[in-house]
Amino acid sequence: MTKRNTAADPLENMMAMMLEGFRATTTEIQEMKTKQKEHAIAVYHGMTGSGKSRYVSKLVEIEATQEPRGAQSRVADMLDLSEGRISQLLSSEKNRKNGK
Repeated sequence: MTKRNTAADPLENMMAMMLEGFRATTTEIQEMKTKQKEHAIAVYHGMTGSGKSRYVSKLVEIEATQEPRGAQSRVADMLDLSEGRISQLLSSEKNRKNGK
């Protein structure tokens, strides 16, 4: 029988703890994103037409600061809307007419 190196055991334990910590963090981040999405959808559905246009416009603006390409698509995914609906809200005649 070969004797195990006892110095490796604490290292293996620490690595196992780190992996478990990463898993827990990943799970929490996924749950937080799900809650944020649910909240964003609820806010959107609770607004009137011009409020929806301003809300979507602001979300697209925020997304565009992080990465300009695909900002409208990411907002569409976030709100469970089609990309066409996002474009429609952004080019809303009512919003432009009211100067908002």
